[in-house]
Formats: sequence, C-alpha cells, structure tokens
Amino acid sequence: MLSPLDTSYLSGEWRWIAKLCHLLLYFAQNKLTRRITETAIEARRCLQPHSSYQSLWQHCYQEWQADTLEQTYLNVHQQLQIFENANHPSLSKLQSIYRTLEFAYHHRQPITRKNQSRKSQAKPKIDESYTQTLAVNDIDDDTDKLVEVRGIELTQNDIDALRERLDDNLPTYVILEQSSIKSTEKYSPKQIQRRTKAKVTHANRNELFSLINIRHLPPFVIQNVCSKLWQYFHQADIDRDKKRAVAYLLLSLHTGYSIQQLSVDINNNKKKIVDVSNRTQQFDFFIKLDITPLRIRQIGIENVLANRLPSIKLPLPHELASFLAYKGEPMEPWVDTVISELRQELVLPYLSLARIEKAFYTLLIQKITTTQIASIITGRNARKRADLSYTSQNQIKIYEAYQQAIEFLNQRSCLDLGYFKTKLDGDFRIGSQNTPEYSLVQQFFKHLYQHVSTQTHYIAKFNAYSLWLWHISLILTSVRSVEGAPGFLKQFNLSRKIAWIQDKEERTTTNAQRLVPICDFLVKAIQDYLEFLSEFSAKFGRLSPALAKQIEQILQSKRPLINWLDTKGNMESMRPGIIQKQLAEHFKFKADWTRHVGQRFLLEQQVDEAIISAIFAHEMFGQETWQKHSSMSVGDIIAVRHIYDDLARKLQLQQIA
Repeated sequence: MLSPLDTSYLSGEWRWIAKLCHLLLYFAQNKLTRRITETAIEARRCLQPHSSYQSLWQHCYQEWQADTLEQTYLNVHQQLQIFENANHPSLSKLQSIYRTLEFAYHHRQPITRKNQSRKSQAKPKIDESYTQTLAVNDIDDDTDKLVEVRGIELTQNDIDALRERLDDNLPTYVILEQSSIKSTEKYSPKQIQRRTKAKVTHANRNELFSLINIRHLPPFVIQNVCSKLWQYFHQADIDRDKKRAVAYLLLSLHTGYSIQQLSVDINNNKKKIVDVSNRTQQFDFFIKLDITPLRIRQIGIENVLANRLPSIKLPLPHELASFLAYKGEPMEPWVDTVISELRQELVLPYLSLARIEKAFYTLLIQKITTTQIASIITGRNARKRADLSYTSQNQIKIYEAYQQAIEFLNQRSCLDLGYFKTKLDGDFRIGSQNTPEYSLVQQFFKHLYQHVSTQTHYIAKFNAYSLWLWHISLILTSVRSVEGAPGFLKQFNLSRKIAWIQDKEERTTTNAQRLVPICDFLVKAIQDYLEFLSEFSAKFGRLSPALAKQIEQILQSKRPLINWLDTKGNMESMRPGIIQKQLAEHFKFKADWTRHVGQRFLLEQQVDEAIISAIFAHEMFGQETWQKHSSMSVGDIIAVRHIYDDLARKLQLQQIA
C-alpha cells in the first residue's frame, strides 16, 4: 500500500506516481486513449500488495526512474534487453511499462487508418429474406464409402453364378469404408483400442531401432548434406528461386520442422515457429509446448509454479534468416531440383525430402540428447507423446542440447557459430503448468498430516486418513488420479515392493496393466493403514455391521484399498470428484498434479527415459512394462524405488502415528 503523502519530502514511490500522472496528461493532450487505459490498468495491478507486478513496481521507483524522461526510458530499455536475453517470465509485464515510456519519448501518434474508397450508397440486405439452395450429398451424416469388387465366381460347368448375365454385373461382395464416425461410436472402448493400435503401427514403428532404420539418415550423411547446401547458398550466380529452396531446406535442417510448416509460418507472419525480421534484427527459433495452460487465476500463483515458462527462444543463423525475411514461398520444382542435385553429387540415391526434414531429430536422438528433448525442440511427435504434457526441463539444458546439435551439424560447413552469444537464465524451467514447487507440496502434505491428527469424529478421522494415503500413494507411484486408484490390496506385493496397476482408459480389459515400484515409505504407510482399518472395524463395527462388512471387503480385495465415508456411513471408492470437493478452496491444481511432480523429480534424478515412460505408461500401446512385447526386466522397475524414497525425504513426508 502507498505510504501517506508527505509534501515536504516526496518518497520515490510518490515521485514515480507523479511521473505517471504527467504521462497521462501527455496522452490526453495527444488523444492516446489506448495508452491512458493501459497505463492506468498497469498502475492498479502494481499497487496490489501480492501482485506479481509488485516487484517491477519497486524496481521502477527505486532503480529505474531518473530526473529526465530520456534517462528513465533508457534505464527501462536496458532492463528490457536483459529480460529478453534471459527469457525472463516477467518480460511481458515489463513490456507494458516500456510501451508507456516509449510512446512519450518518441512522440508516437495514435494509429489511424483512412478509407479512401467511395461511400457505398447501397442499402444492406441483411434483414431481407431469401432462399438458399444447399447441395446435400447424403442424408445420413455417418457417410460410408462403397467399394465394389466385380470378380464373378464361375461354377465347374462355366455357368454364371448369378444365373443371369447383366450389362452392369452385381458385385461379388461389398466393403464399407467408414469415413466418419458417429459420436456414439467415436468414444467406444473398441474404437479407442483400434485407433490406438493404428497410431502405433503408422507413426511410431519408424522411430524404433532408429540406428538401423533406413528411413533415418546416418549422422555423417546429414553433415555432408548440410555442407553441400551451404555451398549452394553461397554461390554468387545462383538463381533466387533456387536459393530460396536451398534456404528452406537449410532452415528445416536447423529446426527439424517441415518446409511446408516453415513456409506457412514465415509468409503469413504467424511467428509460431520462427521470427525473422531485418527491421528488428530478430532471428529467433521458438520452442512452444502445446500443453494445457494454467487455469488458476489466483494472485501470485506463478511464484509457486515449478515451470514458469511455456516457450523458449533459440538463435538462428543470421545470414539464413535475413534472406528468408524477404517473403516468398519455396517452389516445389526447385526443391525437387536441389534434392536431385544432392543425390547426384553426394551419391545418395535414397535421399528424399522426408529424410531431410527428419534429419535434425535423428541427429538429436542419436548423438546429443533424449527423445523427449528432441521432440520438444523439433516438435516431432508432439501430439502423440503424452510425456511432453508432464515434462519439466531446465531451459539452459535445452539451449545447450540445441547448440551442441547445431555445432555437430555444421562440423563440415563454414558456418560461423558466433550467433550463440546470449545465455539463458538457468533458474527458469519449461514444461507442465500443473507442477507446483516442492515447497508448496511440502506445505500441502503437512496440512493433510495435521488434518488427520486433529480429527476426533470416527468418520472424519477415516476420511482424513484416506485423503492423506490417496495423495501419498499417487505421488510415490505416479499412478493416474482415477476412481479406485491406486487399486485393490491384492495388487500390492509389499514384500517384493512392486504393484500391478490398472489406471488407463482401457483399464476394464486385462491388457492395460503395468508394474510400478513401491518405495519403503509407501510400504510402511500401507501397512499402518491396514492396521488402522482392523482397529477401526473392531472399535466401530458394532455401531454399523454394514461398515464392518465393507472394511472386510477391503481386506479381502473385493473393494478398492482407499475409500470415502459419507455422513450416513455409506462407503464409496475414492475418486477425483471427492478430492476436488474437499480441497477446491485451498488447492486448485488439477487432480493429476502428483504425476507432474513425480516426473519432474525423476527427470532431475536422471532416471532413464525408457523407465520413466514405463512407470508412467507413456509407452506405446501394448508395450507397457511386463507385457509380452516389453523387453524391460522387472529388476529395472524395482531399482527405481529408492528414487521415490528420496522424493519422500525431499518433501519431508511423515508417517501417521
């Protein structure tokens, strides 16, 4: 809050407010209404005590303000460049303050557009009725394509099988190819299973065994292709259309995106993949995760997020980006011509556009980094990989992986890599927006622990204990937050410290199970909970025989391990709806936040990517751990349990006494 105004001695904060008032008067004189609105909004945000703008507000009146507008503008401009180089999460907030000063310093005028055309005198016909004819191909929305097979089967005596010979013979049999699916069929378990299998067969089989897959270029071949393309690019007498085709092939080699995607992005000025501008000297490659954004709108929420960044900017070769800044689509004949010349000069008969476009991804997974980081950088398989929605990566790690890949790619080229000048701030991470910081998770579990200890009523005690164990089991096994999780008692082998989990969408079948490790902390928690259930049944079972019977069903694995009691003593299996109802006011993260925190910790502990995918069931369908198609041993899974014990210690978890 503002301190009282002392006219004899103005504080720095009041002097900054006075400067803003002067700017508002200037904007009013020049009819800059948009500036007045935005400046007032930013000032109100900054004056809120717990707002994320508060720190910028303090820097404004303590460090950046000066006696003159020019010096104040230069101070903020310098800080803006620092934020841009560090990819700081508060960059967008500082830009709004910078725009306010920039309009006044450069005497900007409001943007106006004049219409030079003649005023139309025609009366609009929007309210007049008219008849519109629509061509309808099929009344049924569920359109099927008819495929006819006209081979006629003959009998032994050459008698027509149809007994008649028609000019338009009838088909022997008919196949219906379904091109659209009704909503009732779209979400059926059978249809989901078939679509999942089809995706595996089509999209992911080519990624397996990439070291021996002929659809992937070897690393030394990729280097030769890149070197030859740079030679074409620097030729003095090269045709401009051919040079554009070469430039797009080089850009595809340096980003991993297809020529079609890059062309649409650059020529339509979308700036979703790259930003190339000679005016601003911006030559950036954007990495943006296509994940669910944060839905929580509470003040200060960004301060407790583990991943505060949804995107990263990486540098591009200036000479390449500067040429592409002059808009123009690559012509397909020229692209084919360049690839044909590469085939002949490098003696690569199997070279194709598709192999060039996936070359950067191949280079990353074979020589530099994991497939997850390779997918983050190139966007390849981004919509098929579930683990990208859970990931939590240090932005400096991604920057270094990209830099190493570019250096390896251009080992045989003359490219100057001096454009890798600015280093990103390693304190910020990119990834899931549903991952709270460890400190917040510690406070959350401390709250659940104290809630169990303070309950006196038997139903409240039972529910508080179940609520605590639900979250403990989810965060220490990374099981999905579904009804009945983490499963029945018989699914837990407490002596071998391993569990048989069913939590996927196809969990009603027997083919959607997997093995997950159980750490020592969780084993002790489950054993204590079973003792609590036995004592609870002995003490309160006389009050309600039905309650005693339900607890016996839990111990006999006829009911899920974790349940909830309503006010009438009726028991139901724990589900996310109950959790949300109980914690909505205090903890607004999505129900599966525990999986996001778990994957972040496993990534920080450098657990093998294949094991993480196995534990989280992010493998392809039919390849989950301990399935007949999986090559992973059970020992690989059990070995991870000590990592989860480290997570329990990091979160300072306590057992219920």
